[in-house]
Amino acid sequence: MADEGALQAAIAAREKTVTSLLSNPPAAVKAALADPPYSSTSDETRRASAKVVVKALGAVAEKDIASVVDGLSGAEQDLLMKYVYRGLETGEQSTQLFKWHASLTEKAGMGCIMRALSEKQRV
Repeated sequence: MADEGALQAAIAAREKTVTSLLSNPPAAVKAALADPPYSSTSDETRRASAKVVVKALGAVAEKDIASVVDGLSGAEQDLLMKYVYRGLETGEQSTQLFKWHASLTEKAGMGCIMRALSEKQRV
């Protein structure tokens, strides 16, 4: 069983880091993707983590999305796709998230979607 308090504290610390990096969006996205709460059993914890990632994604200009995606490793691209789907669940910033989805699909292919949807580790 995961220590939800520790996970939430780590997410809060990650959010502070991401907020401080918003002037450097590629670094903010990488920081937001660090240490996902895979062991969490709480939807609240997972939503908080997704909120941090969506905040970082929102700081990236539309014209820069492809270059940010290019700078991510394959594992980070798969993780980002999981967060894109998690963010789409809320219905907020869906236009922005669909742009990220398109860029990820173009770069990483359909396999990225399949891995995001089928992997057992959830974000």
